[in-house]
Amino acid sequence: MATLDEALGIALDLHTAGRTEEAETLYGRILDAVPDEPNALHLYGLLCAQGGRLEQAADLLGRAVALRPGQPEYRANLATLHQARGNPAAAVAEYRTALRLCPDSAALAFPLAGVARQAGDSGLALAAYRRTALIQPDLAEPMVQAGILLRYAGRTDEAVTALRRAVRLRPDHGEAWHHLGVALQRTRDPEAATTLAQAATLLPEDATARLNLGRARYDAGHWGAAAAALCHALALDPARDDVWELLAAARRKAGGEGEAVTALRRLLRLRPDAANGWHALSLAEPGALGSLRRALALQPDHRNALSGLANRLRDRGAVAASLRLHDRAVRLEPASAEARWNRSLARLLAGDLTGGWEDYEARWGVADFPTRPRGLPQPLWSGEGIAGQTILLHEEQGRGDAIQFVRYAPLVAARGARVLLEVGADLVPLFRGLPGVERVVARGEPLPAFDWQCPLLSLPRAFATRLETIPAAPYLTADPARAAAWRERLAGPDQPGGLTVGLVWAGNPQFAGDRERSPGLAALAPLLAVPGCRFFGLQLGPGHDALAGRAMPPSFTDLAPEIRDFADTAAIMASVDLVVSSCTAPAHLAGALGVPLWVLLSHAPDWRWLLDRADSPWYPTARLFRQPRPGDWAAVAAEVAAALAERAAHS
Repeated sequence: MATLDEALGIALDLHTAGRTEEAETLYGRILDAVPDEPNALHLYGLLCAQGGRLEQAADLLGRAVALRPGQPEYRANLATLHQARGNPAAAVAEYRTALRLCPDSAALAFPLAGVARQAGDSGLALAAYRRTALIQPDLAEPMVQAGILLRYAGRTDEAVTALRRAVRLRPDHGEAWHHLGVALQRTRDPEAATTLAQAATLLPEDATARLNLGRARYDAGHWGAAAAALCHALALDPARDDVWELLAAARRKAGGEGEAVTALRRLLRLRPDAANGWHALSLAEPGALGSLRRALALQPDHRNALSGLANRLRDRGAVAASLRLHDRAVRLEPASAEARWNRSLARLLAGDLTGGWEDYEARWGVADFPTRPRGLPQPLWSGEGIAGQTILLHEEQGRGDAIQFVRYAPLVAARGARVLLEVGADLVPLFRGLPGVERVVARGEPLPAFDWQCPLLSLPRAFATRLETIPAAPYLTADPARAAAWRERLAGPDQPGGLTVGLVWAGNPQFAGDRERSPGLAALAPLLAVPGCRFFGLQLGPGHDALAGRAMPPSFTDLAPEIRDFADTAAIMASVDLVVSSCTAPAHLAGALGVPLWVLLSHAPDWRWLLDRADSPWYPTARLFRQPRPGDWAAVAAEVAAALAERAAHS
């Protein structure tokens, strides 16, 4: 009769030879004879696991471990079984115990890292990958995976170090090159594109590698090369919305909007069912609706196409239809900051301030929003009781927004708060005399202690502002000494009489919609021809360049060289009969001062000017002149010139 060891040897030989039924019979006989034989339990458990009988395998391996708790091989195999059964936490526990028993085993440290990652413990996974690399420094894979974890954790410099080591060990490791390239992109390293090109060569079927190569080339300003990589990515995966959109942008950069449209239409002839492609085409055709409607016909739940069509309908004045689409976009993706932000602008334009302010808070989550959250540790004030506490109100977005919404600062003070106000340095003199504001700080200066904070554009929500409860202007005043000096300057002995008009014709060209909202100086020539008026140029910034080499009538005086800050502009406005301005910061300043103001608006105005009205609840002294159709500044200029002539005749 065979001994126990001989019987186990025969069973193992049968097992490894693939004669599993015979092996199982023999394992069973051994365990019938010696129920607590750990080797038989272990080997039989492995056979059951190979046959998919995981519950039975778990029982057998568990018994083997209980009998020989110091056997790392048993624990490692039980860990593998736990992982297969979907219990990574139990697998982690077994691998960690096995590794304590055999601390120099890369064969235990590496799978521990993988299962820890599966369990969501990235810290343990990273430590185990690094331990594997220390035990066996010639292995590339632990460094690859450590680098990936470091990159995902935002530890980009460490990720680059690990991944560079990995590609030195394994120059053919495409995934390592890919993640290294993405990490280098994060640091704006010029090697990113070369590294990603190597990744794309090694991963010829990976659309994401081609997309990231396209991004790197786009960021480097190589538009044509970027488009080539992106076309390759689309050939691999035509459903990638991000690829289509970046391709449209690259084509626009490479050859203008016409070239982008041509290229996208050529691709769409090959893939006419690509909803993402039609959406990308819409980005290259800013005024068209057809491509967006086609995208939605193909994919009714395309959230970006819904928002895009809704925005264009809003700009055409079809706000009710726009809001219906925005609501659909938000329902499809309630957590999307972009969807809620887009809806906020339509709601505010329609006069639904309550819903608009609520959605407007989503702005901080929008990827390309022009300003970023301050990251202040103090809580956001949303209207809570604040008596006896200190609050910092801080500027965001543009100077015009700060001027429009600083009206709330005295109302916060009226609730018993100590109010600190932080704004750009050029606004400090203007806001220094605001009632209730204890101190005005220039952005970048040290801040005193405070309990609460609130961006200026979050204050309407905190006060639950509706159209009928908008805090009325005027709320700013010009400095009396400056105003007196400017009145004397404008009414000098050599100045003729007539209606005095401050004139502004352009906004900040860095603002995305400035080309549409700014008429420019040339468009306002009919105003300058109105008799009985004296015009004073208040235009600062790049728009002032329009005066260079342009013959201006004797009735025009350029004051820009003499203006030091907004307090000077306020003093001038307080000294003239009327301010005529495009939609930009000086318009808000004139309205806040309560001086007569005429605002020239594009056909798709900013939300704060509402729809189809010639007045503004924000600025009672304002009169609004709107384009009757997109781009028609001539009609606006003619209407303003006629109104000026009438006013000058009665002045």
